[in-house]
Amino acid sequence: MKDTAIEMAKRLLVDSIWKSANLEGLGTTFPKTEAILANAPTTTKTEEVLFVINMKRAWQFLLDNLAYNNCIMLLREFDKIVGELLFSYAGEIRTIPVQIGGTSWEPEMPHTGIIMDSLKEIELIEDVELRALKYFCYIARTQMFIDGNKRVAQLMANKVLIENNIGIFQISMEKMEEFKGMLIEFYETGNDIRMIAFMKEYCIRRVRC
Repeated sequence: MKDTAIEMAKRLLVDSIWKSANLEGLGTTFPKTEAILANAPTTTKTEEVLFVINMKRAWQFLLDNLAYNNCIMLLREFDKIVGELLFSYAGEIRTIPVQIGGTSWEPEMPHTGIIMDSLKEIELIEDVELRALKYFCYIARTQMFIDGNKRVAQLMANKVLIENNIGIFQISMEKMEEFKGMLIEFYETGNDIRMIAFMKEYCIRRVRC
């Protein structure tokens, strides 16, 4: 049966948002995620509700703007959407230091010009899957926003895969803890080789042709 990346993204939307929530340590269950998206009664925390609703809006924005250039303005819009009512200065390039749980490593202060140049370099990568995963790594480690960086990184990786009809980016629940450990290692070393190899094998759900 023929499938497209857009159809796959829509069909697995609840699944993608649920997995993103677990990457952030929220522990939201699949049924609760489904209930929140369906506006059905469920017992959950306000933060989880906002996370799920914001991610749904971000996914809708992504699918509505697949033709939009992959640039810093797109990333800022993603962060603005995922951060609404959850954290301050959503969508703004951060101007204060941030710390990351699980490691003493601290990211450098971001500079808009450097970010723009780096995004242009990534966009030139011909291998689409590598380009998508490089976007994820760069956005996640640069920590250009106060919060929401991993969410923006996932959305950007998904945009690249979907606009090229490759599939979608997801971190499976079975590989979640291993992924988190590998992400910390990547933060500390800056070497993305193992991270990209892992994601290429386990985090891309490819369309059935």
